[in-house]
Amino acid sequence: WDKTYGGSNDDYATSIQQTSDAGYILVGYTESNDGDVNDGNNGRWDAWILKLDGSGNKEWDKTYGGSGWDYAYSIQQTSDGGYIVAGYTESNDGDVSHGNNGKYDSWIIKLDGLGNKEWDKTYGGSSSDEPNSIQQTSDGGYIVCGWTKSNDGDISDGNNGGWDAWIIKL
Repeated sequence: WDKTYGGSNDDYATSIQQTSDAGYILVGYTESNDGDVNDGNNGRWDAWILKLDGSGNKEWDKTYGGSGWDYAYSIQQTSDGGYIVAGYTESNDGDVSHGNNGKYDSWIIKLDGLGNKEWDKTYGGSSSDEPNSIQQTSDGGYIVCGWTKSNDGDISDGNNGGWDAWIIKL
């Protein structure tokens, strides 16, 4: 089978994982507010999460973001049946609870099994800080990798110049 999902504007998928119920969880970002984007749009781009069954039929979708640019790049089902999402945001409002330290901040969102937000955190400095992947660790925490241009804020190990690889243990 193959399926397409989206609305009347641009919609992107960036990561997919099979879930424990033999379905799929998909993450990306959208600027649509119609079609398959049933949860609305907060402004510009929003992080977009879709839950599919094993045949690719949409079970639910959620959008998260604020008035700025909000992207999601990685998702993983967690041991409690929920999901952990890594993306980045330039918003300082809406679903972004912890503000913004600079241009783009790494944005981590914990969801329950139905995609409802349990918590979110932002990490970064005064420049751009973008995660690319997240995994749950054996101790119940999370490991995030991405890149940063910052040399302040939550970047405690400094910056070697330009973009640096950035690993965060949560």
